[in-house]
Amino acid sequence: MASLKENRVVTTGAENFWYILQCITFGAGYLAKVPYKKALSDAGLVTLTGAENAWYMLECICFGSGYFAKVPAKKALSETGAVKLTTAEGFWYVLSCICFGSGYFKKVIYRKALAEAKAIEMTSAASFWYVLQCITFGAGYFAKVIMKKALSEIK
Repeated sequence: MASLKENRVVTTGAENFWYILQCITFGAGYLAKVPYKKALSDAGLVTLTGAENAWYMLECICFGSGYFAKVPAKKALSETGAVKLTTAEGFWYVLSCICFGSGYFKKVIYRKALAEAKAIEMTSAASFWYVLQCITFGAGYFAKVIMKKALSEIK
């Protein structure tokens, strides 16, 4: 598998359209992208802007939502060898998986974005769950668009 810095991730026209549409809805796409960029920043792949740092801190102050959104993304990145989870992140990831598998299901979406970046391969189980999430009103696809947008900002 190629490293994320070697392969420039390019979003498709449809992905750009859906990302912009998500940003128009009260900035939801942008605010959802911030924790993913933080995970990429932890791996040394991107640098957060001042605004992204401020939004990440605000999301973390709001019941830890920024941090808890970052953990499954960082878990997927750790499977590429780009970064290691801290003990706390490992604990929260396992705990989120115990809660009806929510951590795993989020990680599957990030793994799909990383697979499209040729950084990791999808397992059969991950592919199944991704397709199932896409069938449910495109939730898997729309979540992947945001992660892929963050990956496209790697320079």
